[in-house]
Amino acid sequence: MKEERQKYLRAGPYQRHEERLGQANGFKDKTVKTRIGEITLAISQVREGGFYPEALEKGILSERALKLTLAEMYVQRVSTRIVSLIMEQLCGTTISASTVSEIIKQLDEGLEAWRNSPLREVVYLYLDARYEKIRQV
Repeated sequence: MKEERQKYLRAGPYQRHEERLGQANGFKDKTVKTRIGEITLAISQVREGGFYPEALEKGILSERALKLTLAEMYVQRVSTRIVSLIMEQLCGTTISASTVSEIIKQLDEGLEAWRNSPLREVVYLYLDARYEKIRQV
């Protein structure tokens, strides 16, 4: 992660030059739940923000996939008890049926907000043309 941060900043530690994009700002602990157990990682920080290690992006993508899986189970009308059992198999940690119900409630609220959101203005430009070949004598 240190090397990735250096590539992002375009400079190593204590290097000063015009191409440098920002300043390193130490590390921040992040606890990640895995099937093995909880792992605490020291995540490299950048003062201006905007940097996040690619290795952890995969975790974010898998979390999105997990939420999509949960939404699909909701659409298919799978019971909360069965959903909690499936999530336990996928995540390795127990999730109560009430937690699943709370997540489903958040999905419902998000869907309802989307349904009631106003449509934005869309501008169209129509072009029409005609091409005719004329023979000149």
